[in-house]
Amino acid sequence: MTYLIKGGPVMFLLFALSVAAIAIIINRLRFYRSCRTDGPALISGVLKYIRAGSPESAVTLCEEKPGPLAAVIKSGLSYYSEGADVMEEAFQSQELKEMPLLESHLSTLSTIASVSTLLGFTGTVTGMIAAFNNIAQAGASSPAIVASGISQALLTTAAGLLIAVPTVIFVRYFENRVDGFVNEIDFATHELIRASKARTSQGGAQ
Repeated sequence: MTYLIKGGPVMFLLFALSVAAIAIIINRLRFYRSCRTDGPALISGVLKYIRAGSPESAVTLCEEKPGPLAAVIKSGLSYYSEGADVMEEAFQSQELKEMPLLESHLSTLSTIASVSTLLGFTGTVTGMIAAFNNIAQAGASSPAIVASGISQALLTTAAGLLIAVPTVIFVRYFENRVDGFVNEIDFATHELIRASKARTSQGGAQ
């Protein structure tokens, strides 16, 4: 509270942003943890069922797994009997539904990082203005006269950076998690479509 008061109005805004950032970070960590699944094992299991001609078993396997990968695979395999092209459209449609969930709040978190830095610099400017106003009013430049203004400037700058730096790190981390999910989904759907076409070709040849 002492730092909040010394930092002036800008510090209260920074405090509010820090609370918002922490809430979003916790939300995203929990969400991505709930989405976590053994992707290679899931893909391998689904492919095994597809090659054996048992898409229903593959769908059941996906229903037992959490996360966007299982949801996308399940959506496409629901149209397995209608052919690879229809299945591919279902994969793409479900992936488009999953993306907003994966990317949710990341733009807000990125904005908080940028705004925190700017607010910190704003506090620096207002603090220095207050320091020079004190000098002008007192007609002297002793350290005691300018101390409060400089203290405000330094506190807000430090607070802005302390919020922005870890927030940027988490944004990059979350973006990498999203990229990982997307790459896994793209690989899985590509392999499943290829397996489906191969299975269809084998059936036609027979």
